[in-house]
Amino acid sequence: MNDDEDYGPLVFVRTREESYADGSFIKVPPVAGAAVGIKMPTIIAADAHKEFVAGNEGDDGRQLRTVLAAVARAIAQSPANEVCFVVPAGELPSGQETTGEEDQLIAITEPRGPGEPILTLMLSREM
Repeated sequence: MNDDEDYGPLVFVRTREESYADGSFIKVPPVAGAAVGIKMPTIIAADAHKEFVAGNEGDDGRQLRTVLAAVARAIAQSPANEVCFVVPAGELPSGQETTGEEDQLIAITEPRGPGEPILTLMLSREM
C-alpha cells in the first residue's frame, strides 16, 4: 500500500529545508549530539527548543547538552527496535514535574532518505 491508499491523497508537502528556513525546526550541531553518544543527525522543533533550551535562564549550550543527555538516556533504556522515545519532563532543564503530556519531549527516529535516519525532538503536542 502507498500513502494514498492508507491516508488519502497528500494535500500539502513541506521539505525539511523549508522547515529550517522558516524556523520550525533547528538543526542540532552534530558535535553536541556526539558528546552524549547520539550519532545520527538531530533536529529539534522550535517550540521544544524554546521550552527546554532557550526558554530557561542560563547558557543555551549547557541547556542543549542537558536535553540531549536526557534523550540519550531515554534511548538507552528503550527496546532496541523502538523508534519513539518519551523523555520525562523531570529530566529536562525546566525541571517541571507533570502528570500530563504537555511538557514531555518526544524523540522520534525517522527516515531522512534511503538509509539515513534522523532524530527529531518535539513536544508531544507537535506530533
